[in-house]
Amino acid sequence: MTEPLPAHRAEPAEALRRTGVVAVLRADTPEHLLPAAGTLADAGLVCLELTLTTPGALDALERLRKDLGDAADLGTGSVRSAEEARRSLDAGAGFLVSPGFRADVVALARQAGVPVYPAGLTPTELAAAWDAGATAVKLFPAATVGPAHLKAFTDPYPDVRVMPSGGIGVDDVGTWIRAGALAVGLGGALSGGALSGDALAGGDLGALADRARRALDAVAEARS
Repeated sequence: MTEPLPAHRAEPAEALRRTGVVAVLRADTPEHLLPAAGTLADAGLVCLELTLTTPGALDALERLRKDLGDAADLGTGSVRSAEEARRSLDAGAGFLVSPGFRADVVALARQAGVPVYPAGLTPTELAAAWDAGATAVKLFPAATVGPAHLKAFTDPYPDVRVMPSGGIGVDDVGTWIRAGALAVGLGGALSGGALSGDALAGGDLGALADRARRALDAVAEARS
């Protein structure tokens, strides 16, 4: 028999509400994941999403939880099934992010009292994810539609919290926040990508810290 869901959806973590940025950490190997995550946390970007497409992501999550403790909000991304959600929660994930909407993933997170961010692109997809009990809905891939899409959606859905992610540049963060985003997910533009020396592949950690601070400053300026 299925356990009853809590009466209320889980709230976003204080760190997410405060900083407005989630670092989406996706790597080909786990070798550089830990130092990159530590650099981001030291720079103040403390909401870290370790995608399950990275080999050893759950082992890295457990290690980071020991290393960073309560100094960071650690969760998993690319959660595509209930089984992946269970394994993530068992490894200590503080939040779950999905690239699409799976009702069973949302239900598991709600039962655990953990924030969950399922993705959608159309108004129908985003509203369905919210109505299922999402903490916020992930507008994905956000760069394909732009901030105007977010504004148009939230006009008739002002109560829905939205977190755009996917293809967003560091210089675009402020525009998304001003359009009404709860927070913004940053992936390749934050880590550096191939052209800038990806920090998740051994690139410059100092440059990674600079990009993190720029993103955080953009959120603060957009909210002021």
